[in-house]
Order: sequence, then C-alpha cells, then structure tokens
Amino acid sequence: MMETLDNCLYVLFGSRTGNSKAVATLAHEYAQSLGYASVLSDMQHMNFDDIKQVQYLLLIVSTHGEGEPPVQAEDFYSYLHSDSPGKLATQYAVLGLGDSSYRYFCQTGEDLDKRLAALGGRQLMPLKKCDIDFEETAKNWILQAFESLEGQLPRLNKPRKKGFIFDLKLNDNISSAYKAELIDKHMLTTAHSSKKVLHVSLSLKNSGIEYLPGDALGVYGTNARSMVDELLDTLNFDKAYPVKEKDSTRLLKDLLIHDYELTLITPLVVRNYASLVNNPKLNHLLSNKKALENYTSESDIIDLVKDYPGKITVEQLLSVLRKLSQRLYSIASSRNAVGDRADITVKIIENTKDGRTRHGVCSSFLWERLDVSDRVPVTLETIAKFRLPEDDHVPIIMIAAGTGIAPYRAFLQERAARKAPGKNWLIFGERNRNTDYLYEEELIAFKQVGYIEKINTAFSRDQKEKFYVSHLIEQSALEIIQWIQDGAIVYVCGSKDHMAVSVRQSLIKAIAQVMHLDNNAAIAYFETLKAAKQYQEEVY
Repeated sequence: MMETLDNCLYVLFGSRTGNSKAVATLAHEYAQSLGYASVLSDMQHMNFDDIKQVQYLLLIVSTHGEGEPPVQAEDFYSYLHSDSPGKLATQYAVLGLGDSSYRYFCQTGEDLDKRLAALGGRQLMPLKKCDIDFEETAKNWILQAFESLEGQLPRLNKPRKKGFIFDLKLNDNISSAYKAELIDKHMLTTAHSSKKVLHVSLSLKNSGIEYLPGDALGVYGTNARSMVDELLDTLNFDKAYPVKEKDSTRLLKDLLIHDYELTLITPLVVRNYASLVNNPKLNHLLSNKKALENYTSESDIIDLVKDYPGKITVEQLLSVLRKLSQRLYSIASSRNAVGDRADITVKIIENTKDGRTRHGVCSSFLWERLDVSDRVPVTLETIAKFRLPEDDHVPIIMIAAGTGIAPYRAFLQERAARKAPGKNWLIFGERNRNTDYLYEEELIAFKQVGYIEKINTAFSRDQKEKFYVSHLIEQSALEIIQWIQDGAIVYVCGSKDHMAVSVRQSLIKAIAQVMHLDNNAAIAYFETLKAAKQYQEEVY
C-alpha cells in the first residue's frame, strides 16, 4: 500500500465505460479538497487484502449484462464473496450505476452492498442506484456521503475549496465523440428475409481510436423527426417551445430529436409518468410486474402517452424521459486488415403493433437518415474480457447467432493478417440459409484458404423442427471437448436471454456426457473454464 488506510477514505471503483471511474475520481478529489486523506483505487488493480484494513469506504460500481459485474470488477467481486476477507469493520456507502431497461438494474452494486454488510461492515447510508442519466444523482450521492462522514473521518489537512470545480470529468459523451465518416452501408440479408441486417463501414482516419478485435463502437443516433412530430402532436405541445438549460435556451423539438430517449421506455419511466398523470388504467398496469415488463418491451413513449393519456407539461415530460444514450455494436473488422476503418453489423429494429411500426433509434438512424459521407458520432468501448489469445497457436471455437457473427469476422481477419497457425472453428446460427447467411462469401473464402478449420451452421427455419447452435454443440460434443482439452478458447456472442443460456446448458451437457461427470461436476468444470478465460461471452 502506498499509504496507511487508518483515518483515510478509500474510494474504490469498478468501471467498464469510465463512468464509475469519473464518479470515484470526483469523490477522491473532493475528499482531498476538504482536507481528508483519500486513496483512489480500481478494483482490477487493487491488492484485495487492503479491504481488510479499510475503515471508511466509498464504492462505485457498474453492472454488465444479466446483473454481472464488469470484467474489471469480476475478480474483486469473487474475492469479496469468498471466505478470504474475514470480518470487516468498514463503514461504507455503495453507488450502483446501471440501466433500468435491464432486468437486473444495478445488481452488482446491490450484491456488493449486501456482502459488505454480511461481512460486518456498517452502512454510512443506503445503497443508491443510478440510471443512465446518472450525473446529478451521483454528485448528490457524493455530497451526502461526506455529510455522513462529517465528524467521523478526521481531517488531516486544512480544507482548500478555492478553485475546486465540483463536476464529473466524462470522456464518453457525445461532445467528445469522434465524428466518423460513413463510407459504406449495405444490406447483408436479402429482400426476402424476415429481418434486415445492415453492414456499416466508418472511417476512423485521424481519430486516434485504436481498437482491437472484440471491442465495440458506441454510436450516437438521433430520433426521427417524424416520430418527434407525432409525439408533440399527440401531446398538443408547441414544437418551438423554448426550453431553458444551464447556459442556453433550445427549442423543444430540437431537444427531443437529439437529447431524449423516445423509442425505449423502462418500468421506471412508466412509474414516473404515472405519478404525474394519475391514470387509473396505468396504475393498474403498475400493480402487475410481468405485464409492466411486457408492455415496456414492445412500446415506446408515443404508445405510453396515447394508451394512458393525462395532463402533463413540457417540463414534466422532460423530467420523465431518460437521456438518449449511445448504442454499442461489436466491431466486425481488424485494423490489421482494413486500416483506418471500423465495420459494424446492425440489426434493423422494427416492431409493428396495432398498425403502427416502431423503429430502433440507432439502427433506423444508420439505415434511413444517413447517407454515405455523412458524419456519425462514435466512441470506443474496450471489451477486455473478449480477446483473441496472445499465442497464435491456440485453437478457438466461435459460437454465434445472428449479428453475434460480427466480432468473429474481426477475429478471422486478425488471425489471417497475423498468419496465426491456430485452428478456428465457427458455429453459426440464423433463420434461413438463402436469406440470412451473414458474410457467407467471406466465411467460405476463409475456409478455402485454410483460416477456418470447420464451419457448422444451424438455420432454424429451414426445416420443420427448429434447429439451433445449441443442437450443433450437442451433436459435436466429443470434438468440442477434445478441442477444449487441447487448450481451445470457446467464445459465445449473441442474445443473452435465449442463445447464451441454451449454449451454456448444451456445453455443460456435453462436458457431462464426454467426461462422464454428473451435472454438478460438469458445472464445476465449466466454471473452471470461465475462471481460466477459456470460456468467454459477449452477449446483448
């Protein structure tokens, strides 16, 4: 340790996109400005035994996927849930960052808060959960935390508030995004497909963005003007209504196009709206958790105000809406192969109900509202947990469904560019071979020149009985386990709710069958693969 943790504040963060780090950095610097001794630490770089010595702790952590810790926090999360920490005498407060559109909102923060209490820690204040528009909530949490610490944590220096700016230093918002030029877009699916999947190429020339295979691009889209007009007409709001912000005034229509989430609503948005309009039917919907989840999964803000009307002002509407956030897309190219370019694979989101079609904000932005040579705001999302092995001799098994193929196109380009001798096996699933075989010509070319050892495909709707990648895993159980025992890394990319779950189950079943293990032993073996990074997931 650099300094003793006695009479010292320990500010700990687990961050994937940098938001938790920004909050932790502000808390740490604010502590120092108040005269407190403070240590700032990243969960992935800390000495875990330090936690036994901590007396005062502020913990800020995000949540990934299905309530899982971000990769940077995985090892600390596991350590804290083991027997190693022993009894703690820590006074602590936890801030969870998340997205309320996900089922397990801020689950990692909730888990760590409960675990610290179970280990003997004492809450300075209750767990606080932040949604994607987290800035003000996070800053208020920091102020409240220091109110709780007043009189307990001794000041070692005189306060030096002069010149200190109490604000978050964020580097992942649209103002700092690189404006990439759109250089190509075309459909990967045919006109007869039941879905639309788009290939997009963006120029990163002079961007300074250095991505690796497995990383993602965050793309900032805008809402369709037609959708904003329909919302304003439904509410009978003036499109030119002036909305006052901190240092400026903007027109309501412009704000709704660029700044607010309209295509996606969450249970929290519905509850906040319900508290303003007091619609009896909506109040009844809130009483049924499952019905509420179903409604939000297939509805947008226009549905909400039409289905459950009520009297609401412009300012109230804006207080209900979430800020428009970037959409993440796995990068489908290797810089070693394509240079200053990044490709992404985008499923066009369309949902028709009651005669009205709802569109995904970013997919429709890329497909319908941008032309070649237009600029697209993008940021890099580093996915350190989803990486090719450093040793080019290591074999890999890539399992994908739908647009989950994207990172594997990058993997294959990279291995070809490096002339990697390691074997590559692709297991890919889609609906129909003739209409939905994404990147088919490229994949066949890779196989012909020897950069793919095996391609197995499952086209679920080409036969009477549905057939998925999970079935391919069970059919190829012996060979898959042989590859794993030879050191192969298994990658899985696709839907978190269905595909990833069924793949895990089929792989555990294959382990049990081939290695002659009972289910519990097979699960334990699977967990060792995960711990050794021999099984890696990127699901959405």
